[in-house]
Amino acid sequence: MNHSEWLERAEIYALGALDGEELRQFEAHLAAGCASCETRLRETREALTLLPRALAPVAPPPGARARLLNQIAAEGARPEGRRPGWLWWGIGAGAAAGLLIALGWNLSVMRQELQKLEVRVSALRAEVAQKEQTLRLLSDPQVHLVSLAGLPPSPGAAGRVLWNPVTRTGILLTSGLPAVPRGRAYELWAIAGKEAVPAGVFTVDEGGRTLLRLPPLPEAKTFDKFAVTLEPAGGVPQPTGPMHLLGSL
Repeated sequence: MNHSEWLERAEIYALGALDGEELRQFEAHLAAGCASCETRLRETREALTLLPRALAPVAPPPGARARLLNQIAAEGARPEGRRPGWLWWGIGAGAAAGLLIALGWNLSVMRQELQKLEVRVSALRAEVAQKEQTLRLLSDPQVHLVSLAGLPPSPGAAGRVLWNPVTRTGILLTSGLPAVPRGRAYELWAIAGKEAVPAGVFTVDEGGRTLLRLPPLPEAKTFDKFAVTLEPAGGVPQPTGPMHLLGSL
């Protein structure tokens, strides 16, 4: 028997619908220490507790109650050792199969929701890390605050660079920049005299905002200005597009 069949039996076992030799074999398989089947059995049982809240109520077909009571009475007449999971089989194999399908679907949905939550938690952690770095820069006496003013392409925009000339690192914050056209991106430049050094490529949100962490910049250069231009997506080694923001130390 391949292992996928054992996993299927784990789901049926959780429903109380295994009996006879299959029941004995599966319990022996569990006792041997199969972690995969134990996990599937636990997940199935957890899903069963949630299933009544996840499924819309469905009225039973006419005569179902009478048939079920008759089945119970018939099972009561059987010898003690010959009562296989009567509750589930009394409902009918079709209903049990439908329940298994619904159960599998609910497990899949819960796994997808868990994955979405993990992505959200990861994004929140990254956001917290960025804010902590900004706070550290603000509290560092070596940090210079460089104000960037909007130029004619975006006069309502503004920016701030928190620049540490000792560690050669910093952060850019912007607001009010226009949305980036398709195939384009904003690029930050650290300017030493007449030489512009690329300092990061970025886009903005609906409010024209971004928070860009500058890469370590060359130690041999003394930067006295920062500027933002609009360039091809991916950035360029030297500025070619219109300048949107400019500020001096």
